[in-house]
Amino acid sequence: MLPTMKIGDLEITRLIVGSNPFTGKSHLTADVDADMRTYFSEEQAFAMLRRCEEAGINAVQSRGSMPVMGLLGRYRAAGGKMHWLAQSGKNLTTFDEELDAMMEYAPAAVCIHGELADELYLTGMLDKLGELLDKIRRKQVPAGICAHFPEVLAYAEEKGLRPDYYMASLYNLSQPDRSQDVNPTGERFEDSDIPKMYRVIRQLSAPTFALKILGAGRRCADQKQVRSAFLEAFSSMKPGDGVLVGMFDKYIDQPRLNAAYTLEAIRQAEEK
Repeated sequence: MLPTMKIGDLEITRLIVGSNPFTGKSHLTADVDADMRTYFSEEQAFAMLRRCEEAGINAVQSRGSMPVMGLLGRYRAAGGKMHWLAQSGKNLTTFDEELDAMMEYAPAAVCIHGELADELYLTGMLDKLGELLDKIRRKQVPAGICAHFPEVLAYAEEKGLRPDYYMASLYNLSQPDRSQDVNPTGERFEDSDIPKMYRVIRQLSAPTFALKILGAGRRCADQKQVRSAFLEAFSSMKPGDGVLVGMFDKYIDQPRLNAAYTLEAIRQAEEK
């Protein structure tokens, strides 16, 4: 198994896999979305998760909604050993209902969805974060906060909310002035966001996963660039932090390569 970080009583590997590729959400182009949807039959999704386990990865993160929640439940029922780190829904009014539904699939931990936390920030309602964390904690699972705005995570620290973990997107896709763009996805990935989020990550008191270290494929021109992104991530965060990476293994063995880059990056960071 890869080196781990502590989330509550859980030992979670410092590289975990994301679920967006399973539903064809590439954040890149419609063609890549379609390629992912065609490739990831349930059988192929199970095969990739098994390759992740073989590479030493022990957790997968997804939103607590169908179809991925059901897919992961069936994977574990078939003998898969992955911990499931769940994300809440995006809507404050349906939070309780969705939390109850995801508990039927035994998540190892639950974090507040990044888009929900961002919406609370944009509408001046960040005081709701503590209430949402308490609702998760009452389910007897570790509770986390995900966000695209560094300000959300800084607020949680300032107010002493003490989540069990954070998930921090290096790219702020929730910024209102980026809602319209020529990019086919309607999202703008600005590299200037990256150092801003890393600065906040280093100040957080709880273990943190960095999201989108590869820019949803934008920093994957070749394996040299991919490796550099892993080296950058682990040298820019706190000791013991980790990364979440979506994987699409149709063309290359991404679980094996990403695990190798993680090991190298952790080793180099520890030697500094």
